[in-house]
Amino acid sequence: MRPFRLALLAVSLAGCVPDAPSTLAPREPSLAAAPGAATLKNTAQPVPWSGTALRDGVPNGEVPECAAVWCDRFDLAIDLPSGAWSNKPGGVEIAVRWSGFGNNLKLYVYRGSARVAASEGIIATAQSVLLPAPANGAYRVYVAYDFDMAAQFGTPLAPEIPYEALAEVEYAPKPQPTRALLPDLQARAQRNVTFDVPPAIFFEAGVPTTSCFPSEIAEEGARLCMRFDQVLANAGEGPLEFRFLLPADPMSQPTGPIEQRVYHSDGSVTSRAGGTWEFHPTHQHFHYTGFALSRLFATDASGKKIGTTPLRARRHRVGTIGAPASTGRKVSFCIVDIEIDAWGEKGDAPRTYSAPACLEPTPGGYLLQGLSAGWADVYDWFLPDQYLDVYGLADGLYVLETVADPDDTILEANESNNCGAVYVRLTGMTTASPHAALLGPGPACSR
Repeated sequence: MRPFRLALLAVSLAGCVPDAPSTLAPREPSLAAAPGAATLKNTAQPVPWSGTALRDGVPNGEVPECAAVWCDRFDLAIDLPSGAWSNKPGGVEIAVRWSGFGNNLKLYVYRGSARVAASEGIIATAQSVLLPAPANGAYRVYVAYDFDMAAQFGTPLAPEIPYEALAEVEYAPKPQPTRALLPDLQARAQRNVTFDVPPAIFFEAGVPTTSCFPSEIAEEGARLCMRFDQVLANAGEGPLEFRFLLPADPMSQPTGPIEQRVYHSDGSVTSRAGGTWEFHPTHQHFHYTGFALSRLFATDASGKKIGTTPLRARRHRVGTIGAPASTGRKVSFCIVDIEIDAWGEKGDAPRTYSAPACLEPTPGGYLLQGLSAGWADVYDWFLPDQYLDVYGLADGLYVLETVADPDDTILEANESNNCGAVYVRLTGMTTASPHAALLGPGPACSR
């Protein structure tokens, strides 16, 4: 890994848990309970279970991955009807999810002494694997507490991580008619809107008296940053996959083209122009240019959006109702599978795109990034450029909109469902302590 990407990964992980304590109280080691067990008997109903991974649990040592860390074990029997895979390519998906970004678990599946699947990527709240057309029989599922982030980057981790898991049959998209298996990008509702001071991340420390990062102030003229998160999901049949050739010197070649790789139902893969990347020298990483657009609108007394253009957007020139306003493009870093958007639903793929793989060039010198079907990429409020400058705006009710792929550079199945909106109430805007309250889903919107 190149030095600047290794450093980036370190600060990324350190910044993912801004509210976590710097130290954790020691606790008595815990012994493993008897493993849970269940049988997957049909193709329609999943097998759910839950458990808790312990930081200080005694390793059971049953498999190499559990020799030094706690593993929660679940005994899964597969007993599907004969013909379950006849003319229906697919497999059994095994998935686990948890809360608390910055915590991490790993997932392993064994049959006898052989490991048949694993999902180990970091910076996520879910792992998932697919056993292609597995034979009926006994399988062991291990959920391992992950110390890698703490050991390598000093990230504090919780004493225990509760999780939920499931096993279910997933079939591949039907091969006929022959077609492109396209992604379908959708913006999910914001979960946080805040004026809180962001923590140190990407070589930057937050300024104690402002919600803006120094780079946002210096490079973009930000004055009052309303920070928020964005959740961009892929509800399509196929993955969103990008690759781009890394320059030898990103400082002298700061931008370049991106290829979108399109998978087809007959197994073929084609490539097309999918936009551009740019190198951000302050944060020492590569951005996808124009992945999503955020904009803020005023409302009338009934909550109806006023006008057709945003009052203000992230390039920070003040707009007026009905007049063009400057727009800010969300530039994404390291597009990966963060959480399962279609949990317990048919149509989600195993975790395919993860960190740190998204930071490592392929043998041909490409970076490969993407978003699997049924997964979401999450950009938390405390990341750089996750803000709108609301300096000078009055107290009141606003609509915050997010549009995925606003420039239509990505080939996807549905171009009409990319926009999502929430209501936000701003108060104390003329004081030293402004406040933003997230009120819930907003009105229908479009690009």
